[in-house]
Formats: sequence, structure tokens, C-alpha cells
Amino acid sequence: MDYDAMDGLEDVGPRVTVRRALRDRADFTMENIDLAFANSLRRTILAEVPTMAIDLVEVQVNTSSLADEFIAHRLGLIPLNSKNVDDVSYTRDCDNCEQYCEYCSVTLHLHARCTGDEIMKVYARDLVAEDPRPNEWVGQPIITDSQGLGSVICKLRQNQEIRMKCIAKKGIAKEHAKWAPTSAVGFEYDPHNKLKHLDYWYEEDPEKEWPKSANAAWEEAAQDGEAFDYSAQPSKFYFDVESVGNLEPDAVVLQGIKVMQQKLALVIQELSGDDRDGDVDGLGGPRSPDGMHGGEYGMDQGYTTPFGNAGGQTMYGGGTTPYNATPCPAGHNKLLGLQRPERRTQGLTERASSVERQRSLCLFFETARSLSLKSVAANLVLQDTIERIFIEDVYTDISRGIFLVRGENVLLLGEIDLDKDDYIPEPYRKASAEEVHALTVRKSQASKRADKVRRTKLQELGFEAEHNGEILF
Repeated sequence: MDYDAMDGLEDVGPRVTVRRALRDRADFTMENIDLAFANSLRRTILAEVPTMAIDLVEVQVNTSSLADEFIAHRLGLIPLNSKNVDDVSYTRDCDNCEQYCEYCSVTLHLHARCTGDEIMKVYARDLVAEDPRPNEWVGQPIITDSQGLGSVICKLRQNQEIRMKCIAKKGIAKEHAKWAPTSAVGFEYDPHNKLKHLDYWYEEDPEKEWPKSANAAWEEAAQDGEAFDYSAQPSKFYFDVESVGNLEPDAVVLQGIKVMQQKLALVIQELSGDDRDGDVDGLGGPRSPDGMHGGEYGMDQGYTTPFGNAGGQTMYGGGTTPYNATPCPAGHNKLLGLQRPERRTQGLTERASSVERQRSLCLFFETARSLSLKSVAANLVLQDTIERIFIEDVYTDISRGIFLVRGENVLLLGEIDLDKDDYIPEPYRKASAEEVHALTVRKSQASKRADKVRRTKLQELGFEAEHNGEILF
């Protein structure tokens, strides 16, 4: 990693200063960005930078003292070279195979047998990558020790043998830690605590009990008697990225920024209603496990595990939430038996596509709350949301903006008939939000009083009140 000093640059826009760059570690600062962006970059580096790791192990012979699963776990944690990992396809995106092939994986072989009296150690260097591979780097075990041995896999006694076939695949640490590109990411801002984001606990003197970090030398401390600026925001952040060896630290940071660009591009695509297939502006990007995000929204998928996750499905069996054209007029909550207080949310979805017309959709939850949606998927985006709250004989509309909803929380989904929605049946009338809130509070208090009276009467009759039983050990 070579960096040239750049002097005379204007302090406009994001700025990166590399303080120290080693083979496995990079210490740098980022300025003129906000805390949300800096923390997002940290989290992305930790969990969403794609790397290579052994994902499948075919055990042919194992007479060692370690179980097959134990050795397979150790093999998965051996860092593999992930340079130019973009040349490797995700297994679920590969059109050439169903499980693995030369385009979406790297095959490594491990064969060792102890023939002497001394205990034999099997190292990472004994893993041999098989050609062809997507490129000349990916899949090679990372060996950093001076002896050139690598990590210890197992030990063998005389006549013990292991023979295994290992399949390395592309993935991210959000699915499993074996795909983590870093062992740690140091992150700090405001080392003098001028913003008062930290409340130190101390016994006598916080300056002695909480010594400043080395980053404090890069900023000025607060002056005595200096007025506190309530509008101040952190703008300088200190990063210390330590790689495990599969990627150089500067490549890890660049990949993290690229992943953030891809995710933001997908969000913009969803919000703008762009229905084009494929990547956004040619960005391929890492994929989140289907079991965690359950579908198509936000981050695309692209992982396979030994358990054969099919993707696109939730724990309830469906990958998307289908909807029909059932009208959802005012007063629908009476038909569904929703209780205290009845709530409904409606909203018009704005789509740039000339094929799909504007729709007003109604979405119900188990909590009797309902929202509108922009696109139907396992996870939903609700845009221009209006929540309609019914209480007694009045209702009010409250603007809620944009919602992100997990698909499994949806109870019912239907399309609103706009003509019927304009007609509010008797005896409902529109009221202000303050009036509806006051009625809601009053009804809640009355319900609590009624519950208290009911519990008192039950106790007088000898029944034990709810949530008042003894705990048996």
C-alpha cells in the first residue's frame, strides 16, 4: 500500500488521512462526514465485505482423534486469499451449477498421514488449491508466520490419516464469522469528550481514572470556561482496521465503501420506482442471507450454505405477500372485529413507471394497526403513509411518512376503493388529532378502572387475580 502526501487541498467534502499503513493494519482518520455515515462504514466493514472461506467439507478419511465436525469448523476459520473476489460468483447466482463449480467456488484438498513415531501436525500449508479457479489468487490459504506453516488444523499419531475435499465459497460475515475480513475495527470520535456523549463514572478524578487515548493528540481539548455548544456534531473519526489477512486493509475499506454505494443505489431504485432488472449501475454487491432478510427488499441475496437455503421464503412458507383487489373502505374495522382503538392507515404510492397506476393500499397487523405499501415483498416499504385512527364515533388522519415493515408482521393486505373511501359512514365524523388523543387516553383510563374493579370482585369471590400467582422453584 503506497500513499502519496497531498498538500494544499481544500478542506471541502470528505477527507481521509492515513496515519499508519501496514500489511495487515491501517490507521486513518475521516473528516467532514457525520456520525451515521462513519458508523455505517464501520458496520459494513465488519459484516458485509465479501471474502472467501471454506463452506463445504467432504470427509473421505478421518482416523484422527478429532470429530469430522470439529475439523470442518477449524477449516472454515482458516483465512483464504480473497484478492479480486469479485471474479467469483455467488453460488445462488451461478447459472453453471446447482451446488458449486469453478465459477462460484474454489476446491482445496487436504491429505495427511503420520507414518513415524512422533506426533505430526497438519498445517494450513497442507491445503492444496485445485485449478481451474476464477483467478490466480482466490482460495490460497493465508500464511503469515515466519516458518511458512500457517494455522494448525489437527495433530496425528502414527498410522492416523485425514483426507478431505474442501469447497470454498464467497460470503459475508453477516452470515458467518468465517467470512469476516477483519479481526477488529477500532472506532473513536471526540477523544476529549467535548460533546458530552459519554458520562464517565468515577470515584475521585475522571482525568486520572479515564486516561485519554492516543487520538487525543490530534484534537484540541476544551478550554476552561468555554461555553458548551449544543448544536455541535462530531465530524472527525478515527479508524483502526486490522485485517485477518484475506484482504489488505485498504482493500477492506474500499470494499466497504463500495458495498454502501450498492445498498444506497438499491434504496434509491426502490424509492424512485425503477423496476429495471439486474444490478444498479452495474453494481453486483454482497448479498444478505435469505433467512435474515427474507426476500427481495433492500439487499439482494446470494448465499448458499450446507443446509441448502432455498431463498426467497419466510418461516411461514411464502417469499412474498400476495394481495388482491379487495376494497378496504372506511369502517372496515367493524367487519374484522378490531378492538380498542381501531386504526387504519392508507396512502397513495407514487411510481415512476407508466405501466402501473397509482394505488391506495391498506395493510393490517396483529396489533390492529395498518399501513400502506409501495412494493409487495417479504419486507415492505410504505411511502406517504397516513394513519387513520378511529375512536368511538370520531376519527383523524395522521401523516406518518415512510415505514419499513417486516413481512411476517403483516396480518391482512387489501387495495382501497378510493370512491368508497371518500364516503365516511354514519356516525363517524372527522376530528382533530388532539381530540382523538384525548378520547384515546380517556378510554384507556376507563378500561384500567374497569379491570381493577373486575379483579377486586374476583378476589372477593375467592379467585386469584391475574399475574398475581406465586413463583414456584
